Amino acid sequence: MPRRKPRPKTQRQPNTTGGAGNHCRALVPVDGTAIRKKIKKDYEKALRDLDHSRQLLDQFQQVDQPQFSRWLNSHFGALLTELRELSVKLAEDEAIVIMVQNEVIFGGSSYARAFKRVMDFKAHPTPPPPPGGDPEGKPDPFETGPDWEEPKDEDDPFKSIFEDMFGQPGPDDNFWGMPKEAFPAIAGTAHTAQRLKELYRAVVRRLHPDAHREMTAQKTEWWHQAQSAYEAGDAEQLEVILTLCEIGETGSTAQTSASLLQRITAQLKSSLREIKRQINQQRREPAWNFSNRTDHAAAAEKLRRDLTGELQAMQRRRQEIQAMIAKWKAASEKVKAPRRRKPEPEYPEFPF
Repeated sequence: MPRRKPRPKTQRQPNTTGGAGNHCRALVPVDGTAIRKKIKKDYEKALRDLDHSRQLLDQFQQVDQPQFSRWLNSHFGALLTELRELSVKLAEDEAIVIMVQNEVIFGGSSYARAFKRVMDFKAHPTPPPPPGGDPEGKPDPFETGPDWEEPKDEDDPFKSIFEDMFGQPGPDDNFWGMPKEAFPAIAGTAHTAQRLKELYRAVVRRLHPDAHREMTAQKTEWWHQAQSAYEAGDAEQLEVILTLCEIGETGSTAQTSASLLQRITAQLKSSLREIKRQINQQRREPAWNFSNRTDHAAAAEKLRRDLTGELQAMQRRRQEIQAMIAKWKAASEKVKAPRRRKPEPEYPEFPF
C-alpha cells in the first residue's frame, strides 16, 4: 500500500491584532466631540431651568408676598388680630389638658387630683436646680470647672510607652517615632490640605463679600457653599465652585474638562430639584402670583369665608376645653387633703 506524502508545513503569520502573544499596542484616536457636545448641552439646559426656577421663587418672595401681606392687613386686620389672640389662649388651655392627662396616665390618679396637682405646680413651680446638676449644690465631677486644665502631652501615658519602645521622635518623625516616608498617607494628607487652602484662597478672591460691592443671589449661595466645603475639607466641591466662577466670568466652558462639567451639571440638577420642591409648596399659598392677579374681590370673599370658618372652629374647640377644665376644677374642690401619717418611732440599730 503506497504511503501518503506529508503535507508541507505552512508558516504562521504574525499576530497583528493585539492578541496575547503580541506586545505591540496601537493607539486608536477617539473623537470625544460628540460626547462633550452632549455634556455641554445637558449643562446648558440644567443652567437655564435653574435660572428660570430661581426667577419664579424670587418673584414670589420679593414681590408677591409683600404685596399680599399689605393687602391682607388692610382688609382683614381686625379678624387676623382676633385669630392671633384666640390661638394663644387656646394653646394655653390645651397645655393644661395635656399636663392633666399625663398626670393621670403616669401618676395613676383621678382627673380631679391630677388637675389639683397641675394647678398647684403652675402656682408654685419648682425652682431650677443649681448649676452642676445636683439639687444639693454638689459640683458635678464630669463638668469642666474654672480650675480645669487640658492635660499636657508629657502626661499622656501612651506617649511614654511608645517612646520607651521606639525612642524619642526626631524633628522629621511623627508621633510614633517612625519616619514620615513610612506613612505615605500622611504626606498625602499634607498635600491635600495645601491644595484645599489654595482652592479656598482662589474662591475667596472671587466671592468674598468685602471684595465685591454687589453680590448676586448665585454668588452668595456659592460663597456659603465654599464655607461649608472648606470646613468639611471637600477640595472637589471647592474646585467645582471655582470652575463655576470662571465659567461665569468668561462665559465659556471650553477650558472645563468633561468630567468636571458632568459633576457641575449633577450639582445644578440637585439644586434644581430643591428649588422645584419649594416652588410646589409655595404654589399652594394664596400669595402665589398675587402681583399678576386681577380678581382681588373674589379672592377677598373666599379668604373672608376661610378666616371666619377658622375662627368659629377655634371658638368651638376652646369652649369644649374650657368646659372640661371647669368640670375638673369643680371635682378638685371636693378632694380632701391626704392625712398625714404619724412619724414612726426611731429604734436603735442594736436594741440589745
